[in-house]
Amino acid sequence: MTRTARLVSRLVEEAARPLGVERFGFCPLPALSGFLECRGKRLLPEAGGSAIVLLLPYHAGEFPGRNLARYALCDDYHVIAGDILQQIIAPLAGAFPGETFHPFADNSPIPEVEAGVLAGLGFAGRNGQLITPWYGSLAFVCEIVTTLDLPQTGPGSFPGCGDCRRCLDACPTGALSEDRLDKARCRSHITQKKGELTPWEREQVRAGGMAWGCDRCTDACPYNRGRPLTTIPAMRTGLEPVLTLENLSALAPRKSYGWRGEGVLRRNLSIINGG
Repeated sequence: MTRTARLVSRLVEEAARPLGVERFGFCPLPALSGFLECRGKRLLPEAGGSAIVLLLPYHAGEFPGRNLARYALCDDYHVIAGDILQQIIAPLAGAFPGETFHPFADNSPIPEVEAGVLAGLGFAGRNGQLITPWYGSLAFVCEIVTTLDLPQTGPGSFPGCGDCRRCLDACPTGALSEDRLDKARCRSHITQKKGELTPWEREQVRAGGMAWGCDRCTDACPYNRGRPLTTIPAMRTGLEPVLTLENLSALAPRKSYGWRGEGVLRRNLSIINGG
């Protein structure tokens, strides 16, 4: 590892650990197969550069009867992750004033699963998620993109999925297959669609009983069993496992699903309640 990489690693660890972030790695941007189209793409270096890839675990416990995806129980993770990334960037920017550092959480031009693999943080599971040895797939993958050229820290040596098909078998609509995810058939995607749903889509919302998300493939994954609770304090507080018509207006402004608008959530709840 270069002197620069050792310094970056030390600064990231010193800033991240008190915030509950314990795992990260480096992925050179040229090593990626491509970038995703989004507004953040304009912030990428014109040449070279790297992604500091960080894992933010979000598992906050088991909540029987929840009707929201696990990742959506805490307050808006975009805000939580954004604050964490900015605190990590501060010492990096101070140590390297001539370089740039841009945080990305979710809405990112970086193909996060591929970047996580190349950074040595896990492997690509059959469910299309990054599966890590520490958190399973119950972690947000975030990045700090920098003009610094940092050495690749992976891939690591992980057992992979082997012959396991539990996520595929658990998918209630066949949206998940060996080689792709058919978003049009994915219950999680359907709960996020705006406007009128087809009769088949309405039936999927009703049968799933989820106001937001699905989690069938995530819950079926053996790597997600017995995982420790998140080390990030903000992801252990403000937990709301059940969304109702009564609490929707109070929760939507501070939760990650609020970006879609109350109309979509009210529609889903109405369908679940027999409307």
